[in-house]
Amino acid sequence: MIDLKDKNILIIMPKFYSYQSKMREDLEARGARPVFYDEEPDKTKFLILKNLGDIFHNPKIFDGFNKKLKNKILSEMPSGGYDYLLVIRGNVLSEQTIHELKNKALKSSGKSIYYSWDSFKNLRHKGEIGRLFDWRGTFDSVDAKESELGYELLPLFYSDEFNNTSNENIEYKYDYVSVSAYFPFRYRYFKAFKEANPDKKLCLKIFLDPKVYRGKKLKDPKLVKDLDMDIISFEPFSPDQIRDMVRNSKAVLDLAHEAQQGLTMRTMETLGIKRKLVTNNIYLRDYEFYNETNDLILTDLAAKADKAEQTGDYSAFTLPGSEWLDQPYLENEEVRQKYSIHSWIDKLFEV
Repeated sequence: MIDLKDKNILIIMPKFYSYQSKMREDLEARGARPVFYDEEPDKTKFLILKNLGDIFHNPKIFDGFNKKLKNKILSEMPSGGYDYLLVIRGNVLSEQTIHELKNKALKSSGKSIYYSWDSFKNLRHKGEIGRLFDWRGTFDSVDAKESELGYELLPLFYSDEFNNTSNENIEYKYDYVSVSAYFPFRYRYFKAFKEANPDKKLCLKIFLDPKVYRGKKLKDPKLVKDLDMDIISFEPFSPDQIRDMVRNSKAVLDLAHEAQQGLTMRTMETLGIKRKLVTNNIYLRDYEFYNETNDLILTDLAAKADKAEQTGDYSAFTLPGSEWLDQPYLENEEVRQKYSIHSWIDKLFEV
């Protein structure tokens, strides 16, 4: 493990499930002193500002947030400054803010690190912010190949809760489990999988935030009409609940946005806990741990759903049975360990 003892680390990143706290645990266990700041306003304020910026074509709509964030960081910085500046995503950070933090908050010997756990096309800066840093990495294999800025590919990670080091012998409650946030495409496919697999033990759960539900009920009520409450939950699932559902299942069904190129956190957690994976992410084949014994890639789900809804024939959504599920999981411990949160942090701070 890389030595970060007594290092002051400034981290600007999104609040993303519990991953901020997992990073803090690892860094503090190494003796580092990490300090976290949010990389954009809260969701409601962000959406308001973004919409105003789009309407009035104002590229400086987030200048107020940048100024407030910069002043807060500088007023709270430790004596002598920071040894590292780590920015994750940095969706609304301005170049001026990055320059000022490097000049005023970072030690002269300090290092700056940028990491994108979103695809560039989804970011306001399209990955260009990375050129301001000493090292830049992305979770997206296509962005890493196509960027001219020298981005390194660094997939996401699994945390210690998903680190399966035992040869457990359990009686599985489920054949397939999936725990996800609500998107219309995902709910549509879940209903199709449920229809096509009555012979299998499925645990397909989608968290629909009540605020999102109320908004969609007003704007597009057809999307949330007659919801299947066996699938929908208005209560979020805790990390422990998700881990226990995955642990008690033979395989994980992970449906990402169909245009997504990088691997999801759920994919990495499935690797960590040694469960089989069914996903619609075709880029999984680019990674060293992909193999057909453990992994199955689904394609053309939108077209298959259209046809199924027209004909009533959902057989295209039939998931593999025991012939695949009960094949022993193909292990490669050396490769698996490379995707733990500890290895991920080692890679980030190698700069």
